Amino acid sequence: MELYCSEAPACSEETIANEDPSLVKDSRVLSNMLQLQPFYVPPQNYFQHIQSDIQPYMRKVITRWMLEVCEEQACEDRVLVVAINFLDRFLCVCVVQRTQLQLLGAVCLLLASKLRQCRPLSVDLLAYYTDYSVTAEEIKSWELLLVSKLGWDLAPITACDFVDHLLPLVPGVGSEPIVRKHANTFIALAVTEPEFVQVEPSAVAVASIAAAVRGLNLSEWSTVLSTLAGAMNLDPRSLMPVLEQIELVVENETAVLPQSEHDQQQLLQQQSSTPTNKQPPTMPMEFDINDTPKDLTDIHF
Repeated sequence: MELYCSEAPACSEETIANEDPSLVKDSRVLSNMLQLQPFYVPPQNYFQHIQSDIQPYMRKVITRWMLEVCEEQACEDRVLVVAINFLDRFLCVCVVQRTQLQLLGAVCLLLASKLRQCRPLSVDLLAYYTDYSVTAEEIKSWELLLVSKLGWDLAPITACDFVDHLLPLVPGVGSEPIVRKHANTFIALAVTEPEFVQVEPSAVAVASIAAAVRGLNLSEWSTVLSTLAGAMNLDPRSLMPVLEQIELVVENETAVLPQSEHDQQQLLQQQSSTPTNKQPPTMPMEFDINDTPKDLTDIHF
């Protein structure tokens, strides 16, 4: 019993780990994160200066695929954000072809899941999600290529890292679980958009929290924006375009979702009636992959 781990698995709805006040409430930690974040933001527009075969819409396609994999496997919030950070930084230093983009996305998910959650995604599972257009051997070889090109610097500062530090600064609102849930969802959607590639993580985090408060009508969102922007040494007016862009992304995503429970049932019936000959690799018994992952249908405006 002394070796028993009481933390919930990654696919659980419960809190995975308790918040550490010595880290969250220490201003030195936040200051260090602000100083380090510029090193993990792509220094230039790699679509124009480095990649000749990769277009912005291709990045959106592959990041949305990565998002869907994370949702279906109930990955922790930080896995997707870290994986996309790996992808952007790799594309800044190494030229790839469009046919290699999904392979790169799978490798980024593999590495991020190893670093940011207890249950890493398996190589065989990722190969399955590519419809076996990528082999397990290619994923393993590219994993070594990825870490070498990134200089083994695999602990990036992301927007999700700022959420825990920012929410306590908003009394009465930051303690609401739904605010954290919406903010993390907005961050996940934002990082899939090419427009946010060179936006600092702190700006994305502040704008996402303010957008969550604005959508939920829990408090005066402009006051929340000013408070959080001041803590990040940012101008609230400069964050308004970021906030509006996040809200536009969310609006576009919710517009394509089934609007009623009847529509959702019809969609599920259509998916279940579609024949398939391929099955995903089996997962360990101690993890329940039937839990419904959080998605945009949980957002209430």
